[in-house]
Amino acid sequence: MDNKEIRFIDSRYNELFRIKDGDSITVTLSDGAKTDRKCTYIDDYHTQIGINTFHICEFAELMERGGSTYRPKDAPSYTLEKIDQSEFPFMYASKDETENRGCICYIRGYFDNSIDERFQSTAMVENRDNYRSLRTTDFQRECDNVINYFRFQADTPVLKSRRDMLNVRSETNATRFDRDNDICGYRVTTNDHTYYFRCDARQGQYNLYLYCYNNELLNRYKDLQFVNEHYADIDKDKFFINENCVMEMYYNPDANAGGQLVELTIYKEDIEEAAKMYKNPKEFFSHLEGISKGALYDVGTGTFKETAEAFINSKADFEGISAKTMEGLKKYAGIEPEKKQKKSEPER
Repeated sequence: MDNKEIRFIDSRYNELFRIKDGDSITVTLSDGAKTDRKCTYIDDYHTQIGINTFHICEFAELMERGGSTYRPKDAPSYTLEKIDQSEFPFMYASKDETENRGCICYIRGYFDNSIDERFQSTAMVENRDNYRSLRTTDFQRECDNVINYFRFQADTPVLKSRRDMLNVRSETNATRFDRDNDICGYRVTTNDHTYYFRCDARQGQYNLYLYCYNNELLNRYKDLQFVNEHYADIDKDKFFINENCVMEMYYNPDANAGGQLVELTIYKEDIEEAAKMYKNPKEFFSHLEGISKGALYDVGTGTFKETAEAFINSKADFEGISAKTMEGLKKYAGIEPEKKQKKSEPER
Protein backbone atom coordinates (compact mmCIF):
# COMPACT_ATOMS: atom_id res chain seq x y z
CA MET A 1 0.00 0.00 0.00
CA ASP A 2 1.47 3.34 -1.08
CA ASN A 3 1.32 6.55 0.98
CA LYS A 4 0.49 4.68 4.19
CA GLU A 5 -0.55 6.96 7.04
CA ILE A 6 -0.60 6.39 10.77
CA ARG A 7 -3.51 7.91 12.69
CA PHE A 8 -3.19 9.19 16.23
CA ILE A 9 -6.34 9.70 18.28
CA ASP A 10 -7.38 10.45 21.84
CA SER A 11 -9.20 7.90 23.97
CA ARG A 12 -12.57 9.06 22.59
CA TYR A 13 -11.44 8.37 19.03
CA ASN A 14 -11.05 12.03 18.12
CA GLU A 15 -8.35 12.17 15.46
CA LEU A 16 -5.43 14.34 16.57
CA PHE A 17 -3.05 14.11 13.60
CA ARG A 18 -1.56 11.83 10.97
CA ILE A 19 2.02 11.06 10.04
CA LYS A 20 3.70 9.15 7.23
CA ASP A 21 4.75 5.55 7.74
CA GLY A 22 8.28 5.64 9.17
CA ASP A 23 8.05 9.15 10.65
CA SER A 24 8.43 9.83 14.36
CA ILE A 25 6.41 11.37 17.16
CA THR A 26 7.65 13.32 20.17
CA VAL A 27 6.17 12.17 23.48
CA THR A 28 6.23 14.68 26.32
CA LEU A 29 6.03 12.95 29.70
CA SER A 30 4.28 14.37 32.73
CA ASP A 31 7.62 15.59 34.17
CA GLY A 32 8.40 17.51 30.95
CA ALA A 33 10.93 15.03 29.60
CA LYS A 34 10.71 14.44 25.84
CA THR A 35 11.44 11.35 23.78
CA ASP A 36 11.20 10.68 20.05
CA ARG A 37 9.71 7.38 18.86
CA LYS A 38 9.74 6.05 15.33
CA CYS A 39 6.36 4.75 14.11
CA THR A 40 5.69 1.93 11.65
CA TYR A 41 2.35 1.28 10.00
CA ILE A 42 0.79 -2.13 10.75
CA ASP A 43 -2.79 -1.51 9.64
CA ASP A 44 -5.37 1.26 10.02
CA TYR A 45 -5.78 0.51 13.74
CA HIS A 46 -2.35 -0.75 14.80
CA THR A 47 1.10 0.79 14.71
CA GLN A 48 4.53 0.01 16.07
CA ILE A 49 5.72 2.89 18.25
CA GLY A 50 9.32 2.48 19.24
CA ILE A 51 9.76 -1.22 19.97
CA ASN A 52 6.14 -1.90 20.97
CA THR A 53 3.02 -2.44 18.90
CA PHE A 54 -0.23 -0.76 19.98
CA HIS A 55 -3.84 -0.44 18.96
CA ILE A 56 -4.21 3.30 18.35
CA CYS A 57 -6.81 3.64 21.13
CA GLU A 58 -4.67 1.57 23.51
CA PHE A 59 -1.78 3.98 22.98
CA ALA A 60 -4.04 6.99 23.57
CA GLU A 61 -5.36 5.55 26.84
CA LEU A 62 -1.83 4.72 28.01
CA MET A 63 -0.63 8.26 27.32
CA GLU A 64 -3.61 9.87 29.05
CA ARG A 65 -3.24 7.71 32.18
CA GLY A 66 0.39 8.78 32.47
CA GLY A 67 -0.34 12.46 31.78
CA SER A 68 1.75 12.40 28.59
CA THR A 69 1.11 14.21 25.33
CA TYR A 70 2.30 13.41 21.81
CA ARG A 71 2.84 15.34 18.61
CA PRO A 72 4.51 14.68 15.25
CA LYS A 73 8.25 15.18 15.60
CA ASP A 74 9.29 18.71 14.60
CA ALA A 75 5.65 19.52 13.88
CA PRO A 76 4.91 23.24 13.58
CA SER A 77 2.72 24.96 16.11
CA TYR A 78 0.18 26.59 13.83
CA THR A 79 -0.72 30.20 14.55
CA LEU A 80 -3.97 32.06 13.96
CA GLU A 81 -2.71 35.14 12.11
CA LYS A 82 -4.44 38.51 12.08
CA ILE A 83 -6.12 39.49 8.81
CA ASP A 84 -7.60 42.69 7.40
CA GLN A 85 -10.92 43.34 5.68
CA SER A 86 -9.40 42.92 2.21
CA GLU A 87 -8.86 39.21 2.92
CA PHE A 88 -12.47 38.27 3.65
CA PRO A 89 -13.25 37.68 -0.06
CA PHE A 90 -10.84 34.73 0.10
CA MET A 91 -13.25 33.11 2.58
CA TYR A 92 -16.15 33.19 0.13
CA ALA A 93 -16.69 31.58 -3.24
CA SER A 94 -15.26 33.52 -6.17
CA LYS A 95 -17.76 35.53 -8.18
CA ASP A 96 -15.76 34.93 -11.35
CA GLU A 97 -15.63 31.24 -12.26
CA THR A 98 -12.91 31.88 -14.85
CA GLU A 99 -10.31 33.21 -12.40
CA ASN A 100 -7.93 30.93 -10.55
CA ARG A 101 -7.19 32.09 -7.03
CA GLY A 102 -5.30 28.92 -6.15
CA CYS A 103 -8.12 27.45 -4.05
CA ILE A 104 -7.63 23.69 -3.71
CA CYS A 105 -10.91 23.11 -1.87
CA TYR A 106 -12.94 24.52 0.98
CA ILE A 107 -14.34 22.79 4.03
CA ARG A 108 -17.74 23.58 5.46
CA GLY A 109 -18.33 22.50 9.06
CA TYR A 110 -20.51 22.90 12.12
CA PHE A 111 -20.76 21.74 15.73
CA ASP A 112 -23.65 19.36 16.27
CA ASN A 113 -26.03 19.55 19.23
CA SER A 114 -24.49 16.67 21.19
CA ILE A 115 -22.96 17.23 24.63
CA ASP A 116 -19.49 17.06 23.11
CA GLU A 117 -20.45 19.37 20.20
CA ARG A 118 -18.87 17.01 17.70
CA PHE A 119 -17.46 18.77 14.65
CA GLN A 120 -19.04 17.68 11.35
CA SER A 121 -17.48 18.72 8.06
CA THR A 122 -17.73 18.31 4.29
CA ALA A 123 -15.14 19.13 1.63
CA MET A 124 -16.33 21.31 -1.27
CA VAL A 125 -14.71 22.22 -4.60
CA GLU A 126 -14.21 25.69 -6.12
CA ASN A 127 -11.82 24.82 -8.98
CA ARG A 128 -11.88 21.24 -10.23
CA ASP A 129 -8.51 21.47 -11.97
CA ASN A 130 -6.86 22.63 -8.75
CA TYR A 131 -8.66 19.94 -6.78
CA ARG A 132 -7.38 17.21 -9.08
CA SER A 133 -3.79 18.45 -9.34
CA LEU A 134 -3.11 20.05 -5.94
CA ARG A 135 -5.06 17.85 -3.52
CA THR A 136 -2.03 15.68 -2.80
CA THR A 137 -1.55 13.26 0.06
CA ASP A 138 0.77 15.75 1.77
CA PHE A 139 -1.86 18.48 1.47
CA GLN A 140 -4.62 16.27 2.86
CA ARG A 141 -2.44 15.25 5.79
CA GLU A 142 -1.49 18.85 6.54
CA CYS A 143 -5.08 20.07 6.21
CA ASP A 144 -6.31 17.38 8.63
CA ASN A 145 -3.53 18.24 11.06
CA VAL A 146 -4.35 21.96 10.94
CA ILE A 147 -8.01 21.29 11.70
CA ASN A 148 -7.28 18.81 14.47
CA TYR A 149 -4.64 21.07 15.98
CA PHE A 150 -7.23 23.80 16.52
CA ARG A 151 -9.73 21.27 17.81
CA PHE A 152 -7.63 19.54 20.44
CA GLN A 153 -4.09 20.85 20.85
CA ALA A 154 -3.82 24.61 20.37
CA ASP A 155 -3.88 27.21 23.12
CA THR A 156 -6.43 28.90 20.86
CA PRO A 157 -8.80 25.93 20.21
CA VAL A 158 -11.08 27.81 17.85
CA LEU A 159 -12.58 24.56 16.49
CA LYS A 160 -13.24 22.84 19.82
CA SER A 161 -16.77 24.18 20.39
CA ARG A 162 -18.96 27.19 19.75
CA ARG A 163 -18.10 28.54 23.21
CA ASP A 164 -14.38 28.16 22.53
CA MET A 165 -14.82 29.84 19.16
CA LEU A 166 -16.33 32.85 20.93
CA ASN A 167 -13.63 32.84 23.63
CA VAL A 168 -10.81 32.72 21.06
CA ARG A 169 -12.42 35.54 19.10
CA SER A 170 -12.37 37.70 22.23
CA GLU A 171 -8.89 36.64 23.42
CA THR A 172 -7.24 37.25 20.06
CA ASN A 173 -9.25 40.37 19.21
CA ALA A 174 -10.01 38.70 15.89
CA THR A 175 -10.92 40.79 12.86
CA ARG A 176 -14.69 40.86 12.40
CA PHE A 177 -16.34 41.04 9.01
CA ASP A 178 -17.62 44.58 8.51
CA ARG A 179 -20.80 43.25 6.88
CA ASP A 180 -21.62 40.88 9.75
CA ASN A 181 -19.90 41.33 13.12
CA ASP A 182 -20.76 37.79 14.22
CA ILE A 183 -18.30 36.52 11.62
CA CYS A 184 -14.56 36.73 12.21
CA GLY A 185 -11.58 35.54 10.22
CA TYR A 186 -8.08 34.18 10.64
CA ARG A 187 -5.23 33.06 8.42
CA VAL A 188 -2.87 30.11 8.96
CA THR A 189 0.19 29.99 6.70
CA THR A 190 2.46 27.00 6.09
CA ASN A 191 5.32 26.53 3.61
CA ASP A 192 3.06 25.52 0.73
CA HIS A 193 -0.47 26.48 1.74
CA THR A 194 -2.62 29.22 3.22
CA TYR A 195 -5.74 28.38 5.21
CA TYR A 196 -8.41 31.05 5.68
CA PHE A 197 -10.78 30.43 8.62
CA ARG A 198 -14.21 32.05 8.48
CA CYS A 199 -15.79 31.50 11.90
CA ASP A 200 -19.39 32.03 12.97
CA ALA A 201 -20.27 30.70 16.44
CA ARG A 202 -24.04 31.11 16.07
CA GLN A 203 -26.12 27.98 16.47
CA GLY A 204 -27.93 26.90 13.32
CA GLN A 205 -25.18 28.30 11.08
CA TYR A 206 -22.22 26.64 9.45
CA ASN A 207 -19.67 27.50 12.10
CA LEU A 208 -16.63 27.19 9.84
CA TYR A 209 -15.71 27.77 6.22
CA LEU A 210 -12.08 26.85 5.74
CA TYR A 211 -10.68 27.88 2.34
CA CYS A 212 -7.42 26.09 1.45
CA TYR A 213 -5.03 27.70 -1.03
CA ASN A 214 -1.83 26.84 -2.85
CA ASN A 215 0.59 29.62 -1.90
CA GLU A 216 2.20 29.98 -5.33
CA LEU A 217 -1.12 30.43 -7.15
CA LEU A 218 -2.64 32.57 -4.39
CA ASN A 219 0.31 34.97 -4.29
CA ARG A 220 0.32 35.21 -8.06
CA TYR A 221 -3.40 36.04 -8.05
CA LYS A 222 -2.93 38.68 -5.33
CA ASP A 223 -0.01 40.28 -7.19
CA LEU A 224 -1.99 40.44 -10.44
CA GLN A 225 -4.88 42.05 -8.56
CA PHE A 226 -2.43 44.63 -7.22
CA VAL A 227 -1.15 45.29 -10.75
CA ASN A 228 -4.69 45.74 -12.09
CA GLU A 229 -5.55 48.19 -9.32
CA HIS A 230 -2.39 50.26 -9.86
CA TYR A 231 -1.79 49.73 -13.56
CA ALA A 232 -1.67 53.43 -14.42
CA ASP A 233 1.16 53.89 -11.91
CA ILE A 234 3.09 50.74 -12.73
CA ASP A 235 2.91 50.89 -16.54
CA LYS A 236 5.85 53.26 -16.82
CA ASP A 237 9.54 53.23 -17.68
CA LYS A 238 11.54 54.90 -14.94
CA PHE A 239 15.25 55.77 -14.89
CA PHE A 240 17.15 56.39 -11.66
CA ILE A 241 20.65 57.91 -11.77
CA ASN A 242 23.15 56.41 -9.33
CA GLU A 243 26.81 57.26 -8.82
CA ASN A 244 28.13 54.56 -11.16
CA CYS A 245 25.17 53.63 -13.32
CA VAL A 246 21.56 54.23 -14.31
CA MET A 247 18.83 51.86 -13.14
CA GLU A 248 15.92 51.40 -15.53
CA MET A 249 12.72 49.76 -14.25
CA TYR A 250 9.52 48.86 -16.06
CA TYR A 251 6.64 46.39 -15.85
CA ASN A 252 6.47 43.60 -18.43
CA PRO A 253 2.91 42.17 -18.63
CA ASP A 254 3.70 39.57 -21.31
CA ALA A 255 6.24 37.51 -19.39
CA ASN A 256 5.82 33.76 -19.09
CA ALA A 257 5.51 34.26 -15.33
CA GLY A 258 2.29 36.20 -15.90
CA GLY A 259 3.96 39.55 -15.35
CA GLN A 260 7.18 40.88 -13.88
CA LEU A 261 9.10 43.99 -12.95
CA VAL A 262 12.33 44.33 -14.90
CA GLU A 263 15.32 46.14 -13.38
CA LEU A 264 18.23 46.93 -15.74
CA THR A 265 21.67 48.28 -14.87
CA ILE A 266 22.93 50.67 -17.56
CA TYR A 267 26.54 51.91 -17.58
CA LYS A 268 27.98 54.96 -19.31
CA GLU A 269 29.76 52.81 -21.88
CA ASP A 270 26.42 51.18 -22.75
CA ILE A 271 24.91 54.60 -23.39
CA GLU A 272 27.92 55.62 -25.50
CA GLU A 273 27.60 52.45 -27.59
CA ALA A 274 23.86 52.95 -28.16
CA ALA A 275 24.37 56.66 -29.00
CA LYS A 276 26.96 55.85 -31.70
CA MET A 277 24.66 53.37 -33.37
CA TYR A 278 21.19 54.92 -33.11
CA LYS A 279 19.58 58.33 -33.29
CA ASN A 280 16.00 57.09 -32.99
CA PRO A 281 14.87 56.83 -29.31
CA LYS A 282 13.04 53.55 -29.87
CA GLU A 283 16.11 51.87 -31.39
CA PHE A 284 18.40 53.52 -28.83
CA PHE A 285 16.47 52.08 -25.84
CA SER A 286 15.92 48.73 -27.51
CA HIS A 287 19.67 48.36 -27.85
CA LEU A 288 20.24 49.34 -24.21
CA GLU A 289 17.75 46.72 -23.04
CA GLY A 290 19.47 44.11 -25.17
CA ILE A 291 22.94 44.66 -23.71
CA SER A 292 22.11 45.58 -20.10
CA LYS A 293 22.08 43.05 -17.29
CA GLY A 294 19.31 43.07 -14.77
CA ALA A 295 17.02 41.40 -12.28
CA LEU A 296 13.47 40.10 -12.63
CA TYR A 297 10.72 40.26 -9.99
CA ASP A 298 7.98 37.85 -11.05
CA VAL A 299 4.40 38.12 -9.83
CA GLY A 300 3.69 35.53 -7.17
CA THR A 301 7.14 35.74 -5.59
CA GLY A 302 7.83 37.20 -2.19
CA THR A 303 9.68 40.22 -3.59
CA PHE A 304 7.21 41.39 -6.23
CA LYS A 305 4.70 43.46 -4.27
CA GLU A 306 7.31 45.14 -2.09
CA THR A 307 9.36 46.02 -5.18
CA ALA A 308 6.26 47.21 -7.05
CA GLU A 309 5.20 49.48 -4.19
CA ALA A 310 8.70 50.98 -4.01
CA PHE A 311 8.66 51.46 -7.79
CA ILE A 312 5.31 53.26 -7.71
CA ASN A 313 6.30 55.55 -4.84
CA SER A 314 9.80 56.46 -6.13
CA LYS A 315 10.42 59.64 -8.08
CA ALA A 316 12.49 58.97 -11.18
CA ASP A 317 15.19 61.18 -12.69
CA PHE A 318 13.77 60.43 -16.14
CA GLU A 319 10.51 58.83 -17.13
CA GLY A 320 9.36 57.37 -20.41
CA ILE A 321 11.05 56.08 -23.56
CA SER A 322 11.42 59.44 -25.27
CA ALA A 323 13.87 61.75 -26.98
CA LYS A 324 14.03 63.82 -23.79
CA THR A 325 15.10 60.79 -21.73
CA MET A 326 17.60 59.76 -24.39
CA GLU A 327 19.23 63.19 -24.34
CA GLY A 328 19.27 63.14 -20.52
CA LEU A 329 21.11 59.79 -20.51
CA LYS A 330 23.60 61.08 -23.09
CA LYS A 331 24.29 64.10 -20.92
CA TYR A 332 24.81 61.83 -17.90
CA ALA A 333 27.32 59.81 -19.95
CA GLY A 334 29.19 62.98 -20.91
CA ILE A 335 28.24 62.88 -24.59
CA GLU A 336 28.25 66.34 -26.05
CA PRO A 337 25.12 67.31 -27.93
CA GLU A 338 25.53 67.45 -31.65
CA LYS A 339 25.99 70.96 -32.99
CA LYS A 340 23.47 72.04 -35.55
CA GLN A 341 25.03 73.14 -38.81
CA LYS A 342 24.37 76.74 -39.77
CA LYS A 343 22.54 77.25 -43.03
CA SER A 344 24.88 78.77 -45.61
CA GLU A 345 23.72 82.15 -46.84
CA PRO A 346 23.06 82.41 -50.57
CA GLU A 347 25.67 84.24 -52.62
CA ARG A 348 24.78 87.73 -53.62
